Amino acid sequence: MKTTLTPSKKIIILVTVFFISVILISENSHPLIGCKKEEVAVKQDSIVPWKYPEVSSIPDNEEGKIILLGRDIFTKTYKYIGPDVKDPAKRFAGNNMDCQNCHFSAGTAKTVFGLVGVYSKYPAMDPRQNKVISLQQRVNSCMMRSMNGKAMPEDSPEMNALIAYMKWLSTDIPKGKHTEGGGLPKIELMDRAADPENGKLIFLDKCMTCHADDGSGIFNKPDMVDVAADSVYGYDAPPVMGVNSYNDGAGMYRVLVAAAFIYNKMPFNDAVLSVEESFDVAAYINSQPRPAFPNNGSDYPDLKLKPVDSPYPPYDDSFSEEQHKFGPYIPMVKLGENSKFVQPDSPAKK
Repeated sequence: MKTTLTPSKKIIILVTVFFISVILISENSHPLIGCKKEEVAVKQDSIVPWKYPEVSSIPDNEEGKIILLGRDIFTKTYKYIGPDVKDPAKRFAGNNMDCQNCHFSAGTAKTVFGLVGVYSKYPAMDPRQNKVISLQQRVNSCMMRSMNGKAMPEDSPEMNALIAYMKWLSTDIPKGKHTEGGGLPKIELMDRAADPENGKLIFLDKCMTCHADDGSGIFNKPDMVDVAADSVYGYDAPPVMGVNSYNDGAGMYRVLVAAAFIYNKMPFNDAVLSVEESFDVAAYINSQPRPAFPNNGSDYPDLKLKPVDSPYPPYDDSFSEEQHKFGPYIPMVKLGENSKFVQPDSPAKK
């Protein structure tokens, strides 16, 4: 007996076939389309070229004035928010260093904590605090640690100007991308601890010309500083130890960070020190007196994210505080401990 489909049954079948086809097509499995295409999935590169706009491109309007003010604060921090400015309410920095003492060439230099693209990364997770922070909070972390000062109000004119300048530096960097040449190049590890005593000899031989024999830095002379004289202090070469330097909560107080910085950039624009010399100088500098940052032990509450060279306990391992401070770091890295400053072909990886 011949079966006749009613119109309603035909509609149901057609709808069913349609949805099955959609599913098969989405999985590249439809029998009428053929075999799955051999396509290579190309992931868009997350690394983009180091590119920043020319200062001459800053617009001649109110926005441009704020950007230029931010650049001026960045390069002459002591003049605007240093400890000797006329208005006590503006004394946010606790020393007369400026931002480009660490971030060379107004933050535009590659491989030395350059700031091109940094604006595009924030808000971001900060392992030191184990929470997502804003760029303003990151700036204030520098103010309280590297500048040994206090936090600026996040809506202050000085903070707004600094953020505007960093935003302008990242004009050509898409959100979520990383720039080639950002941060610091990684450094190889030694199979011994860094030696502060040897570091002192190297410092006196190759570093004191710029930083003075006691590491206190070389001040600009007031008659050579072209400023409006709110504060005429500032450094030709910053202090690397003593009461006017970064405090012991700064990133530079970590030996791996300081060694990578020294090896790649010191002496200034003529990096001639070996890896071992750089480690020893870093150990010497960071073994000398400097201001204290309160509650260092509360940094990195998630101990698994704590860098191997963090000089303060507690730790999630059995290595001593001394070894965390000066190394050797190879045993720690072999156990999988964290450091973004270790070169991939370091002995620790062999």
